[in-house]
Amino acid sequence: MKLLRHLSRVTSTGRVLLPQIDGLRFIAIMAVIAFHVSLICSFHFGVPHESDAATKGVVNKAVDAGHLGVNLFFAISGFILVLPFARRHLLEASPVSLRAYFIRRITRLEPPYIIHLGVLFVLCCTVFKRFPSHPALYYTDMPASYAWDHIFPSLVYANGLLYGAHPYPNIVLWSLEIEVQFYILAPALALIFMIRQKKFRRGLLVGLVLVATSVCCLISPTYDTFYRYGFSLAGNIQYFLTGFLLCDLYLLEWGVAPRQNRIWDVLFLSACGIIIAFQAFATMEIMLPWLIFVICIAAFKGPLCAKFLGNRWIATIGGMCYTIYMYHLLMISVLIRLTAKLQTHIFWLDLIIQTAVMSVVIVTSCALLFVLFERPFMQRDWPAKLWAAIRSHTKPPPETAAAKADL
Repeated sequence: MKLLRHLSRVTSTGRVLLPQIDGLRFIAIMAVIAFHVSLICSFHFGVPHESDAATKGVVNKAVDAGHLGVNLFFAISGFILVLPFARRHLLEASPVSLRAYFIRRITRLEPPYIIHLGVLFVLCCTVFKRFPSHPALYYTDMPASYAWDHIFPSLVYANGLLYGAHPYPNIVLWSLEIEVQFYILAPALALIFMIRQKKFRRGLLVGLVLVATSVCCLISPTYDTFYRYGFSLAGNIQYFLTGFLLCDLYLLEWGVAPRQNRIWDVLFLSACGIIIAFQAFATMEIMLPWLIFVICIAAFKGPLCAKFLGNRWIATIGGMCYTIYMYHLLMISVLIRLTAKLQTHIFWLDLIIQTAVMSVVIVTSCALLFVLFERPFMQRDWPAKLWAAIRSHTKPPPETAAAKADL
């Protein structure tokens, strides 16, 4: 338990900790890891990843659905970021300081991100240039110069906007660019909670989700052409808005202890099963926000779901998801060179073995990175402490009595 205290998220005094939210983050990050293990295993084992969905087994389909963990992250962000604003508008709580809100986003998220970009650039200059081409991770024979062009736009979360392509060399950072777009607009979007009529407000949110989803269905066949839409907040706003709906229910219907029912455990498993079984169908674009919505509700209202997701180990790992997300793809690319000897030539079994082995190594390694590069910046007062430390070392020593006497 002492270890868990060192690995747990640092939360502000007076804020309510929702372990089920970190449990949902655990599901999302483990799903994303499994998906990227599948991508890189397909490349190294010579198994085509893009094949007929009907011919794939249950394991392959489940792993393929892992990329939708990013959409779950978006819904979680919609819930968490809008919660204080919604509490202010709906429950007349204390006002939210926009200055404090944006400073918190910068001081909490920017330092680990900048450190990560620095690590990426060093790797490009020293390691990646020695690796063969790898389309799932990096895709150039000039890694250092190419990274120089792409990492600087990534500093301001503008790589996708400028280049119409995923960031380099860590392609998973595309979703962080969308998250930042949402962080900036969240206070304005939260004004929807100023609508006092509950039915009208929720109906409007449902309508906005349907409209955003419908537009995505029209654009999705041409995502390669319209990258700047599909991989932007505009192309994913429906998932953040489901988080708004969840927030509305949480504040006005459930309270701190929502009434639980085992039917929500069944609905949780059903929603996951539908996502896995029908992920390749065109209708999934319309269904996915609502399936994620059911999963999020079940995290609170399903007794077994709430117990599992609220487990301290599960919630602790989920709380490290930011670090795990940034580093996991690089680690998979390295680990596959060591774990390839475990290959059984039965691909679905290889996926289980590789995902299990790599997940343990990734979570353990990222726990150390979390303690070093992320957890210190969760302290709200770290800038003040840093400034005080700098001043204490640069402040001239006080004059002694003897020195004053000489004067």
